[in-house]
Amino acid sequence: MRNIIVFAFCLMSFLSQAQKIEIGEVKTIQSKILDEEREYLVSLPENYSNKNFANQKYPVIYLLDGEKFFNVTTGIVQKLSDGYYPLMPECIIVAIKNTNRSRDLTPTKVTSLSYENGGSKKFESFITEELITKVNQTYRTLDYKILIGHSFGGLFAFNTLLKNPSEFNAYLIIDPSLWWDDNVLVKKLESNLETIDFKGSTLFFANANSKGNQKDPSKQHFAHFEAKRKALQLMEVTAPKNLNYHVKFFNDEDHGSVVLPSLIDGLRTIFNGFRINVKELVKNPSILETQYNLLSKNIGFNLKPQGAYIDRVVDLAIKLKEKENAIILNTIHQKQDPDNVYLKEKLD
Repeated sequence: MRNIIVFAFCLMSFLSQAQKIEIGEVKTIQSKILDEEREYLVSLPENYSNKNFANQKYPVIYLLDGEKFFNVTTGIVQKLSDGYYPLMPECIIVAIKNTNRSRDLTPTKVTSLSYENGGSKKFESFITEELITKVNQTYRTLDYKILIGHSFGGLFAFNTLLKNPSEFNAYLIIDPSLWWDDNVLVKKLESNLETIDFKGSTLFFANANSKGNQKDPSKQHFAHFEAKRKALQLMEVTAPKNLNYHVKFFNDEDHGSVVLPSLIDGLRTIFNGFRINVKELVKNPSILETQYNLLSKNIGFNLKPQGAYIDRVVDLAIKLKEKENAIILNTIHQKQDPDNVYLKEKLD
């Protein structure tokens, strides 16, 4: 009996000390454009609340099908942006939950279908005029935005890219449903590809093996495959003007399984050149400026190294007895954030 009491007491003590692990919060916005209340999920970077970097601003990832992909995307971004060898910057993630998916993500009205569709124009206006404005007012955002969409979400993102490329800096489009409405967006691409100026946008196009993994591919599988093939062929024949684009074929992935590897490869590709050899950096701080100048040129945006990263490298330089270079790196950080008292006192 005494052992049971002791066990119960220990269990209660353990539970009382347990802490919740939270990756984000649910927010709402009343949309006048859509005439409905919309929920979205927000995940803030690990260092967002660190008072030492209170002036840091962050790129924003806008994620379609938010209720489905929020958890996995936050985990991937956290992992890729962490440590001494990050492959991308820390980012704010805004995941948009669906209310009427087919209505919001499809670009044209197809009356023969039993479900509501063709409302992407309003949904795009909601995102660009209401949601992005709200996010910018609420959080410390950098004016670098990524749009991620899969399937119908990829269709929506591809349509946005063709209509107004500068709405987002980068597009991660995963196996888009370009078969929609008899390949309407493929035809639009064919008609306008020579005249569209993509203005330095980045596109990562993830192409799943739409029919190869099917024992008996349906007409829909073939239509999906052919629409993507035609779109990619058009961009191969006529190079899109000022578009930094990458295509990857995932031979071992189908339409559903392709999302996870696409998120990893897509984000790494968008920020290709972000990773720096930290062992070389602590010995030669000039690498930091050189690398970021090249990266900024590649992505078409003046990206600066984030404070938390520089701070980690400064601490490593001190640990490796590279005090002079630690001072140089900290000075670089001070120039980026001149009001930061922490940086002024760090190496005193």
